Amino acid sequence: MKEIIIAFDVDGTLISNTNGLGVERLNVEIYNLMVLLSKMKNTRIIVWSGGGKEYAEQIVTKYGLAKYVTSCHGKAEFDESIDGTVDICFDDQHETLLAGKNIIVRTK
Repeated sequence: MKEIIIAFDVDGTLISNTNGLGVERLNVEIYNLMVLLSKMKNTRIIVWSGGGKEYAEQIVTKYGLAKYVTSCHGKAEFDESIDGTVDICFDDQHETLLAGKNIIVRTK
């Protein structure tokens, strides 16, 4: 059975910090999607951020996502030769081309 690697971006995807009030909040719809996909037998969920691995880890810890997430990465540091090829990426940036399938979320 082929493992499917699914990546979730942090800012603008997993969390919203652009509501005009400077208040960060978990995007519940994206969280629910992550939970659902993590229950599949052949999925591996990663969280990554342009802000780096430590930032991604902080968000995963802050919102209690660790039970759904296999690993955290910085987008620039992700190494496909070590960590595998990302099959599906959820991101809010239209220019994202980091996976086989790049799904651009609408969270605003």
